[in-house]
Amino acid sequence: MSKGSRRGRRGPKRNYTPVIILVLVVVLGVTAYYIFSGSGIGQTSPLINKPADPSVLNELYNVSPSTLNSVGIGPSGLVALQSTTSNGQTPSPLTLNGKPEILYIGAEYCPYCAAERWVMITALDKFGNFTGIDYMQSASSPEPYPNTSTFTFVNANYTSNYISFVAIEQKDRAENALMTPTSAEQALMNQYDSAGSIPFVDFANQYTLVGSQFVPQELRVGGSPTAAPLNWTDVASQVNSPSSVVAQNIDGATNRLIAAICKIDGGQPVSVCNQTYAQAVAFIRNAPSNNSQLGVSETILTGSPQSVVTGRFAPARLTTWV
Repeated sequence: MSKGSRRGRRGPKRNYTPVIILVLVVVLGVTAYYIFSGSGIGQTSPLINKPADPSVLNELYNVSPSTLNSVGIGPSGLVALQSTTSNGQTPSPLTLNGKPEILYIGAEYCPYCAAERWVMITALDKFGNFTGIDYMQSASSPEPYPNTSTFTFVNANYTSNYISFVAIEQKDRAENALMTPTSAEQALMNQYDSAGSIPFVDFANQYTLVGSQFVPQELRVGGSPTAAPLNWTDVASQVNSPSSVVAQNIDGATNRLIAAICKIDGGQPVSVCNQTYAQAVAFIRNAPSNNSQLGVSETILTGSPQSVVTGRFAPARLTTWV
């Protein structure tokens, strides 16, 4: 048999294109997931400092009233705000552009700030609108709760008919100097947060928050401090599900901020402040005659407000108990 005839008996050529395409799709899909999530401990997502996906932010902006009402004041372990009223005396109000001012001081490396930013964005959107929100993660190990998915206020702008919002991110993710408070802003932090722990939030000098309202481990797989952090989509997809631990913490903490803001701005807008979720303010205040602090609210709370605040020092890397 000639060589030419043997060549002519070859079988049909196999088409491997569908297999190659399938493999590429799987590889790209897995790669994209890990790039987006930055979910492994020690992994840093390339999305940090990039504009947050509108679909993620919309999940926060559109938490339904029914979900917020269902969650209420949230788990009993949420940290309470503090009232600045002492012995019946309330400090002069903090205002900006004729509106009550909310002052936030934090840092990008701080995992506690990372947790509280989810709450602040969700709450403040009820009173105005954000632009310029970028993705961020807290610092990698050896920081606690490394790479917690969050946002940064560095490029953020906030507009509202009811309140003003000022955000100071003191240090970046690598703990380099980033933004500096004014002398007046620093004086407020010194007055109400002498330890310098962050986040620090002043609500028009009527309420303050020192530390995050919940522990950042609630934003990790299974709520474990050593597990991988949930990515932005993982967290955002749960905030409208009142049975989820993520929603109970973020939404419960959000309701407390909303209620405080309704107190400082005269109950506006009515469409928000007349909601059930906006009616209770849980806070700690100094009792008369220098007695121990009292957990108080304007409605009945179940359980005792948490009096232990886990915060972060801005210059040092310690944990403070207030």
